[in-house]
Amino acid sequence: MNFTFSSLEHGTCVVKLWATGRYGFSLPKKVDITTPAGVSCTFLYINKKLSLKPEPGNRMIVRIAIGAFLAAAPPDGSTIEIDPDMPPYAGKLTPVRLDAPRAPMRVRPGKSHARTRPEAECGTTT
Repeated sequence: MNFTFSSLEHGTCVVKLWATGRYGFSLPKKVDITTPAGVSCTFLYINKKLSLKPEPGNRMIVRIAIGAFLAAAPPDGSTIEIDPDMPPYAGKLTPVRLDAPRAPMRVRPGKSHARTRPEAECGTTT
């Protein structure tokens, strides 16, 4: 998932979420934030707390990483671990699509793609 957000201090920044596992559900999750000046920081999310609260979604993890980035701009190339109790970014996130071609979809025939049999008359045996 790629996003952009704008801040008064840095301008329009690019955010890339790297989630492992199928469909991005596995941990750890890594968020890279790059400013227009080329300053880049990495934020890691590893859920270490055992609680009854559900794990935050991917967009919330991105918002928490942006909030941590804006609260204290870390030095270039640093890696910081974030937790779900940190305040999230409340501004607008704009999704960005890359120009890279997508992988071909796996097609599994459904009812609309299934083979059709010649219609049998009612009462006839085949």
